[in-house]
Amino acid sequence: MKQRLAISYVRFSTIEQFGGDSIRRQTEATEAYCKRNGLTLTNDYRLRDLGKSAFKGDHRSATGALGQLEKQVADGKIPKGTVLIVENLDRLSREDIVSAQLMLLNLINRGIEIVALSDNERRYSKESLTANPFELIVSIMVMSRAHEESKVKSYRVKESWINRNKLASEGKHINIRLPAWLESKNKQYIATPAKAEVIRRIFKLYLEGFGTQSIAQILIKEKVANIAKSKGGNKLWHPTYIQRILKSKEIIGFYTGTTPEVPGFFPAIVPESDFYAVQAIIKTRYTYKGQKNHNPHPLSHLLKCELCGESVVRCLGNGYHYFQCHGAHLKICNPKTMSIYGTEQALLRVIASAGPTTSRLDDQSARQAHQEIQALNGRVSELEEKLVMASKLFMATPSEAGTKILQQMEAEKANLVRQLEAAKDSRLLIDHRADWKEVKARLEASINRPGKLPLEVIPVSVKMVNGKLEFLRHVAAQNENDVIALREAMRSHIDRIGIDIPKMKATIQFKNGEKLFVEFKKSNSYPRTYAYRLRNGDWVDLGKDPGR
Repeated sequence: MKQRLAISYVRFSTIEQFGGDSIRRQTEATEAYCKRNGLTLTNDYRLRDLGKSAFKGDHRSATGALGQLEKQVADGKIPKGTVLIVENLDRLSREDIVSAQLMLLNLINRGIEIVALSDNERRYSKESLTANPFELIVSIMVMSRAHEESKVKSYRVKESWINRNKLASEGKHINIRLPAWLESKNKQYIATPAKAEVIRRIFKLYLEGFGTQSIAQILIKEKVANIAKSKGGNKLWHPTYIQRILKSKEIIGFYTGTTPEVPGFFPAIVPESDFYAVQAIIKTRYTYKGQKNHNPHPLSHLLKCELCGESVVRCLGNGYHYFQCHGAHLKICNPKTMSIYGTEQALLRVIASAGPTTSRLDDQSARQAHQEIQALNGRVSELEEKLVMASKLFMATPSEAGTKILQQMEAEKANLVRQLEAAKDSRLLIDHRADWKEVKARLEASINRPGKLPLEVIPVSVKMVNGKLEFLRHVAAQNENDVIALREAMRSHIDRIGIDIPKMKATIQFKNGEKLFVEFKKSNSYPRTYAYRLRNGDWVDLGKDPGR
């Protein structure tokens, strides 16, 4: 006898259920019921409406799983006799009783049997309701009670927000997360004197013409403690955080958590005239329109300072391009510089000669590593989706339990990311020998140039075809995409390149755990020439720096 099809339907709408046991409980109970009753439950019919309100009918919209199921049933795509399994009827609907009953009876009238597991596995079908009309009265009572509960809850949440906004507009104390420079004592908001003084200093410096980076340098040099709330203790000042402070309307006492904003809610730290003068200056200075990809270099995002951990960035001075630690700009690291040409050329050559032996593995280990990374990527992606939805639910229904769940989910995500990085850095990393040929082709095109790439040999794209490397097309001028493609190809194999600028040394850390140590030297006479060597190896002359 052919087994009947079963459909599992799981729904919840609050953040507490998101981080709790709701999904597991509903899923396991459904699977156990199917096993006991000989029903076939396939992955295609495990329906979920996570974070969708049954009170508002969101789950029955065109994007809701239940709404799509109703359409398939109406179109005759779901066979009669199919069993729809839910934890309780309130999972199907919390709408008004007329709408809820019409939905239920439409499904039943088209041959769908509905099972409510928590209600002693009560079954609702055309046959059962005909034989015992009292079951219909039971369904009406269950759905009516569910609607009334949601109605009361919706009213209370709405009233809570209205009351909070009302209290804020009246200048009364409310429980909210405060800015770093404020604290609550005896239902009064108080500015921390030391932090307020730092904020006033930041505004004064900005009005005097200092930029956010210069202000960060000054505060670091003077050893002023960062006012930000941080679990890891005080961190160094960063231009981005200073910019946030300068733009925050809480500085002049506004509460921005409601519309319209409430002035005079917090104690003002600086005069409004100073605040709005700063906003005008910010608008004249702020011209950044997103990531600037023109004139990229292949080692960006890979170079890190061995002394302070900050990025090593490309700089321009007196018409000369050079590498320097970003920490030097913040006045926390050595200000010495290195030649872009000498450093970049040497590292590209070393990397080109290193592959593909840096990732040599047997096929079995490669497959296992690849599967592990894919699985972790999938879990991180799923958790990120949950976090987005949970954040929306928290905004709609804020609660202390919701805050804890969000924190737990963030901690879980951080743990998964650490596992993912560990998997990528392990010696079980997949063997990319075929991919490395593409990296090598791009590297060889780059390292043969005297200052600029030889335009006629740049591969825009290369591809492995039947085990052979094919150049798909060439260009007559250097294309930014080629440099970016080379950079991304290297980043799939290299974790970081640590640079010790004062000692002119570098450590290339591959993702499979191997390291290469490179030394540099430059001549003391002009024209300036550069050379490099691996540890205890012979010096290789790079010749004159064309940028000089």
